[in-house]
Amino acid sequence: MSDDQVKNEAKRSKSAARRARRKKSGSPSAARQGAAGREVSSALIDPDERLWRSLSGSDRDIPGYTHSRMQRLAYELWLTNLMGQRLIEVVTDHVVGEGVAWHSEDAAALDTVRAFWSDPVNQMDLRFERLVSELGIFGELLLPAAISEYEGRVRLGYVSPRLIEEVVPDPDNCALPIGVIIRGEEGTLGGKRKERRVRTVLGGDPREYLGAAGQRERERFRDGEAFLFQINKASDATRGTSDLLAAIDWIDIYERFIFDAAERARVQNSFIYDVTLKGAGPEGVAKWLDENGVAPRPSSVRVHNEKEEWRAVTPDLKSGESGSQGIAKMMRGLVLGGMGIPSHWFAQGDDVNRASAESMDQPTIKKMTRRQRTIRHILQALADKQLEEAHRAGRLPEAALRAGARPVLPEISIRDTEKISASLLKVTEALDLAAARGWTSDESASALFSHMAGQLGDEG
Repeated sequence: MSDDQVKNEAKRSKSAARRARRKKSGSPSAARQGAAGREVSSALIDPDERLWRSLSGSDRDIPGYTHSRMQRLAYELWLTNLMGQRLIEVVTDHVVGEGVAWHSEDAAALDTVRAFWSDPVNQMDLRFERLVSELGIFGELLLPAAISEYEGRVRLGYVSPRLIEEVVPDPDNCALPIGVIIRGEEGTLGGKRKERRVRTVLGGDPREYLGAAGQRERERFRDGEAFLFQINKASDATRGTSDLLAAIDWIDIYERFIFDAAERARVQNSFIYDVTLKGAGPEGVAKWLDENGVAPRPSSVRVHNEKEEWRAVTPDLKSGESGSQGIAKMMRGLVLGGMGIPSHWFAQGDDVNRASAESMDQPTIKKMTRRQRTIRHILQALADKQLEEAHRAGRLPEAALRAGARPVLPEISIRDTEKISASLLKVTEALDLAAARGWTSDESASALFSHMAGQLGDEG
């Protein structure tokens, strides 16, 4: 064998060994299946692992094991932590409010969407609020779409984001996901489900969105279609992240601080009896304990002679109450401020008056309005898909498809309607007077009124 042949064989052996090591313990898939976050031992990672990542992933994504750990901790905080739960639910309460309504100029389109919404499988009138909360918890929603070809009916399933192995983007557009790999899992009856590869719903003919490379890649996903919705991600990232991600550690620290403060208060309110036996040796003390070792009950009478001295002893702990309150307020302010939620929304009014509260509320309302736009996009995507499939099955006319249906969500507002009404009345009176005296035309007055109404918050 020549020197070149020896070198080539050595290279092939080294490459094969590296691939084997990655398959065993170093690939993102294997890492995600193992323990998450800090629990992953560095001993399981190849020395060159930091130089390797999946070709379809993004360097904007956090590592797979960290992402899995984030989802687990975020869910635990929502489930068991009062602050974590409220940080998620306060957004859902304002974004969804009393629920979703639908509007369309076409009766057939409206009936089709309403039937989809109230379908006994979909049950979106009950289910959608939970989905909005889960979007905030996990940063992702994956809803498989089962489509009845002949009836044009769309029914939605659910896949836990924790089962998402990989989101594959369009090779020519990193911001457009075209498929999702769902890892296999143990079934409820003991069987194991195989890995699934589902196409993402693109909202039309894929050829309108994808080039040749994207269409070829999409052909690899043959296990149905699914809606994928994500939040809190960079444009070139493939995974969404939880609303709680940046706050997880601080919420945990705050919770432990509160528990410690409660334990401190419990200890401060406890006491023990210190009994002195004058002239008693070890045997006398032991005998006394055998006969009197039980503490007296409250309101009972204890009789003893001058050789016994009873004294209730409490822990001599400095309360540090003012300091503890300051630290608790600081940590609470860090979490709530970082999440864009004013403290008085969490029963911490402090010195906040109505005027300052309204001023503090405005950034929060803007944040929730932004999230509501995302939710409105989700709703619109679901409705459009149902209308498209109903039309394809011949159950919906072309005119109804073009008319479409749009979701109507509750207005996110904390405005003082009484003040707004009074201001609009004054504007109306002023414009009526201006028009009557010929200072402005009716058309100009109408346009100015619409503008002022919008400035005051009436966008209708």
